[in-house]
Amino acid sequence: MDSAADQVTALAKGIWQARENGSLLPRDAVKDVVGRDAAYAVQMAAADAAGLTRAGWKIAATSAVAQDLIGVDGPSLGPVFAEHIFEPGATCVARPNQGMAIECEIAFVMAGDCDFGISPARDAVLAATETARIGIEVVGCRFEGGVKAAGPAILISDFSFNVALVRGPEIRGWRDMDLSAVDACAVVNGERGNTGTGAAVMGDPVTALVWAAGEAARIGRPLKAGDIITTGTMTGVVPVKPGDQVIGDFGALGQVEVNFIED
Repeated sequence: MDSAADQVTALAKGIWQARENGSLLPRDAVKDVVGRDAAYAVQMAAADAAGLTRAGWKIAATSAVAQDLIGVDGPSLGPVFAEHIFEPGATCVARPNQGMAIECEIAFVMAGDCDFGISPARDAVLAATETARIGIEVVGCRFEGGVKAAGPAILISDFSFNVALVRGPEIRGWRDMDLSAVDACAVVNGERGNTGTGAAVMGDPVTALVWAAGEAARIGRPLKAGDIITTGTMTGVVPVKPGDQVIGDFGALGQVEVNFIED
């Protein structure tokens, strides 16, 4: 019989392969993954299987609406890979079978290491932060049934549903702003759709950043200088399909564009 470590490795490889080739895994593949730490162990093994460069973290389920939809009781982290960070105007593959969608978000870039333990002070995290940016995260689920009622084992094991990040322009003067009041709108094929503010992200994107610093330390992967941390959707989840042009419109802060094509 395979050891527990072998089972984790096999599951992790399967998740990464599904992310790469567009397939889906059965939900019962995670039936033996019990608890957040076990799910993070699968996630880390899947990141190892990817062989890519982790450049930061995304935060999933930062709103009560998202938590209710996914079936979790709080947020989680997922790795953001350097090879899957794009500039505005980029083209990405859309896989509707994996529930691919976009989220308008605020991201932060760390100026220094952020190893402040599992309960970091807000001021200490801000002092270690270099810049804030607008951006679009592309998300998707590599399990049958998609994100609805996926639960923590699927969410966390599956990179917290990260696909890619489109990194927008810096937010000048962000330290003097109330980021909870920043507006965003998802514009799909010229039609304005979902709207929201930074308040959707745990009340304030900075609060989400501080939470991420503590959670990253808790799982033994503290935030490092240069890491980009994207803090969760301001606009809800907006499904996309091949042929779609999406613009994240952040008003006076600028726009971020991404275009989707067939696999």
